[in-house]
Amino acid sequence: MSEAKVYTNVKNVRNATAVQNKKTVYKNVLASPFILKWPNIHTDLGQTILTQLLKTLTPLGNYRKECKLIKKKNKKSPSTAIPKPDDLHDRVHVGINQVTRFMEAYIEKKQTNTNPVDRTPVIYICKREIKPLQLCQHLLYMAALAQIKIVPMPAEAESKMSQALGIKRACVVAVEIMENKEESLRLSAQDIPCIDAPWLTNALQQPVVYRSDTIKTLKTTGPPPKQKQQQQLKRKNQEDQEATSKKIKV
Repeated sequence: MSEAKVYTNVKNVRNATAVQNKKTVYKNVLASPFILKWPNIHTDLGQTILTQLLKTLTPLGNYRKECKLIKKKNKKSPSTAIPKPDDLHDRVHVGINQVTRFMEAYIEKKQTNTNPVDRTPVIYICKREIKPLQLCQHLLYMAALAQIKIVPMPAEAESKMSQALGIKRACVVAVEIMENKEESLRLSAQDIPCIDAPWLTNALQQPVVYRSDTIKTLKTTGPPPKQKQQQQLKRKNQEDQEATSKKIKV
């Protein structure tokens, strides 16, 4: 025998009764073929990628801290010059806007085959911390168009990435990986599945193929049938009919 649930809070009682009174409604919805799915990554693989990414980004954070200290010293007595950044500084793009601009330029250069061959761009995104998710949804489509792998990072990765970079927030980071320098990131990126966009490959490479519609059945809840109101309307209609019939007889 299953035990009955006992609700002591008034809100819970109201919610439970409201759910019981609602009726189940099935609606047919057309599925869109243009919706892309985020790649699924195992937890262990996500943690290893995060540790490798933090090792790569930490020198950039140290460089930012060093530049801030030099600028403070130069305000009092300008004596030391700011050192030149490493080449990694030009190959790392941080933030949704900066990554979007990089992707736009990368897609344009890809059409003319002017992108550097020795670089493999990979996007690392903390989509769990981005609310609403529509702010970064366009990066998924741009990555599919550019044939670039996008890596959803594990939970609480944004704070660690921002600490490594020495900034407040870093929800999206794109790294142009080079073979001889970021070898660990390049090897781990090979285990990331590519974005499946069959409609895009058909439009760019293959002839257009007709695809049938996909209908999904959505199970939702609707308002309860208003039996009392229906009975009252029936009674009123009957009374009106009886009243009209009496008038006609008279």
